[in-house]
Amino acid sequence: MAGLEVENERLKKELSELASKNKQEKATYEQQLAKERSMGKAYTEQVKAKADEVDSMRSQLVRVTRQLDEEVSRRDEVEAQTQSLERQLHEVENGGGASASSPSKKGSASREEEEAPNLAKVSTKLMRVVDQWMQTKDLQQALLRGAGVNDMAFATLVNVLTDCKSLQVLDLGQNQLTMDSCSDICRLITTSPSLSFISISENLFSLRSMGYFMTAIMERQNKKKLVPLEVMDMSGNEGFIHAMSAAPPDVLMKQVNSACPRLPRGADVLVAQLMRELWRFLHYTEHPQVVNSRQDDVQFKIVDRLTIRKMDNALAKLLVMSDSGSDASASVHANQALAVAMNPEEEDDTSQLPPHQAGRSQGSDGVQLPPIPGRGSPVDNSAGRKGAAGAVGGYGATAGKAAETVQPKRTELRDPFSDLKSAFEPPKEKLKTFNLKQIVTRNGTVLMNMLERLLETTEIDARDVETDQTLMEFAAANGNMGLAKLCYRRGANLKAKSKKGHTYFNIVTKARRYDLMEFFHCYGVSINHQDATGTTALHIASANDDTDAICRLVEWGADVNLHDFRRRTPLHTASRKGNAKAAMLLLELGADMNHADEKQYTAVAHAEEKNHFALMDRLVLLGGKGNGLQQAKQDGSKSKSGKTLGQVTVTASMLKSSSLGRIGKISVAGLPGQLQPKIGK
Repeated sequence: MAGLEVENERLKKELSELASKNKQEKATYEQQLAKERSMGKAYTEQVKAKADEVDSMRSQLVRVTRQLDEEVSRRDEVEAQTQSLERQLHEVENGGGASASSPSKKGSASREEEEAPNLAKVSTKLMRVVDQWMQTKDLQQALLRGAGVNDMAFATLVNVLTDCKSLQVLDLGQNQLTMDSCSDICRLITTSPSLSFISISENLFSLRSMGYFMTAIMERQNKKKLVPLEVMDMSGNEGFIHAMSAAPPDVLMKQVNSACPRLPRGADVLVAQLMRELWRFLHYTEHPQVVNSRQDDVQFKIVDRLTIRKMDNALAKLLVMSDSGSDASASVHANQALAVAMNPEEEDDTSQLPPHQAGRSQGSDGVQLPPIPGRGSPVDNSAGRKGAAGAVGGYGATAGKAAETVQPKRTELRDPFSDLKSAFEPPKEKLKTFNLKQIVTRNGTVLMNMLERLLETTEIDARDVETDQTLMEFAAANGNMGLAKLCYRRGANLKAKSKKGHTYFNIVTKARRYDLMEFFHCYGVSINHQDATGTTALHIASANDDTDAICRLVEWGADVNLHDFRRRTPLHTASRKGNAKAAMLLLELGADMNHADEKQYTAVAHAEEKNHFALMDRLVLLGGKGNGLQQAKQDGSKSKSGKTLGQVTVTASMLKSSSLGRIGKISVAGLPGQLQPKIGK
């Protein structure tokens, strides 16, 4: 018994020591927790302050740009008035008595003087931009605010702006641009290397344009050679004004008011409408992460966190509401529509749980330390979790890990050497080949979950080991719009060529997939993009006698006289194939009938070479010239010996080797039958 009492006392002493040690450790952990929370709060406040500062600088940039445009406009008005006064002074000095004109002439002159500044304001801006481009073949800024630019004028102007490598500021505010100019602006965003500011405020764009501009900015951010776009001013557009006058769903209004309580007056309605329109855009583009959701049920929380961040970074550049005053808080950017999904307080908030439930999510010591954030990123407790199974990461991003079942939240210790590993370990290169059979079934269906796992270690422009096809080439050849949009969002090169030298645009044109043709055109592929032989989509459509495709391509800006590397135009291609409909349509659209290729063959010569005589006769009647084959008509269709065609003695070898034999192979109305060889004279 004495030994048991001694052992009991020893155990009690150890238990008390462990309790005191546990209490001390608990106090230490609580101090660390309080310190980490204070650091996290300070970091959050610092990030918020930096964000406010950036928004203020963006608003200031918008105001300064508008002031610059106003100053330039005033200068133009002063120059126009100066020129008008100089002309009047010159007339007075030369005319003498001309000043004593009738009152009606004075009234008309005064009205012309009043209208002159307004007309000069419109014309001078356009002329200034065009004149500067003609002198230097480059522009640093194009200030066209209030210049009366419409869609047709901008479609021509964008060809000039695309060639300007130094273009930094583009102001198109207060014009008549509509959704028809959306693709041209997206092309400037994705290709102009130095562009940092765009203003399309007070135009006729709708809310639907927000998704297209967001995607274009994402593509620009993925290109390292392009200067990041700072601001794109979209405030005051007709679609935004109509959206603010409509009533959004109450559910969205509650979410916006809870996530963004300090919005300016009327901005909450606009942000709610933007949320709904962005959700519809994800459904319209068939984003894999929203396939199983409803279009009317806005739930950005089901989208992967990485995708939301990329969308937020792009939408932060879009200014949807601005104030001319100095208050930066009156400015609203489009990323406010994702504030509900980006709210970190709703990710892991155990402070609102009851004590018995909060204790279950903690460790054995009753204390849960927050994970240490990575470099350059805010605190993110959900970084270890991914989205739903089978979902593919979004918009130009590298694919995330395969989704697993979401486990209860738990704290994971950060590797203290993770920063050193990321700094000194070389990045893992992705594979450049893959097996297409692993992700495509026998009936041609693409397995998205297998594609997601494949893209973890494989480039988006990788080629199949058997067919040398890329994913974009497979989508173009099979007419898979969903896969084509997925490849675009992952950053695939739309201007790449296949192993055989074909462009994606030519592939879909040959397959008569007009929807994919419009897709490639709207997302930056040049309508005159040539393959390895110089063939364009218009050549392919002419070879197919596809008049619908020809009309679409010419409407989008295709050059009907652009030739390939053998100097063959689309009219040559149509003539070689005997496509009369395509040839006549190209002639109506301004094709050069007598353009000669590298062998000096015209369209008439090609039609004759391929035995398309009906088309050849039609081209000749319209004024087409052959390759020296029509000279016989100058002397009454007689040969050089003076004999007619039926009197010429033709041997068997001559009939076999000359074009006369080809003529006799096909019966043509109005011409004799096949010529027979004659023996002797």
